[in-house]
Amino acid sequence: MDHLCLQVEDDPELQRRFYLANTPEQIVGLSLDLGILIEAEDFRALLRSGSTERWYVRGGDQTNPITHLKRVFRV
Repeated sequence: MDHLCLQVEDDPELQRRFYLANTPEQIVGLSLDLGILIEAEDFRALLRSGSTERWYVRGGDQTNPITHLKRVFRV
């Protein structure tokens, strides 16, 4: 998940696509396009695990990738 979040931060076009994604399927599809093999349940498990704390430092769901993912995956 960190790999995806870092890519989102570094690429304005990817960032736009990421924040426009509103369903788990869209996020999983975007991840697969980037070569990240992860499924919706994997996202949910990672988001629930608490290993995403470094991303909590700023913003809401339109500027913080973890906040956005939690909204999309309803975690």
